[in-house]
Amino acid sequence: MRRIRSTSGMNYIQMLLILAVAGIAAALVVPYLTSRGEEEALLLAREKLVPLAEAQEEYYKTHGEFTMEIDSLMTILPDPEAFVDPVSGDNYIIEVVNMAQEYSIYSPADNKIRIVTEDRWDNLASIRQAWHEYQLQERERARSGRR
Repeated sequence: MRRIRSTSGMNYIQMLLILAVAGIAAALVVPYLTSRGEEEALLLAREKLVPLAEAQEEYYKTHGEFTMEIDSLMTILPDPEAFVDPVSGDNYIIEVVNMAQEYSIYSPADNKIRIVTEDRWDNLASIRQAWHEYQLQERERARSGRR
């Protein structure tokens, strides 16, 4: 008796080859897709730093220095969620250096989430100018009040 052999099916080697190609493709695609979500979260966290930097700059306009006190910034930016890193859930850390003329705001969980004075250098010149104008107005008010 003769056996009839079918040629329409797949053999074991062909199946292994398809699985190997699928595994390689998955190994290449999965890290790309997961890192993309992390990048979006970091971008969101960095965007949340901008209002904090603007609050620092607004504080500088009337005080002539930056502050490390979150309470001082909350008078300008009253949203308590603005001071929380959305990625880690930790509060941002605010550091002031160079006799309170420079600041940095960063997340303790991830050093990539950071904004410093140099990042907003273009704004800094106009902020310092506003501080000087504020001082001149205060002096003028003091002189006119004495007369």
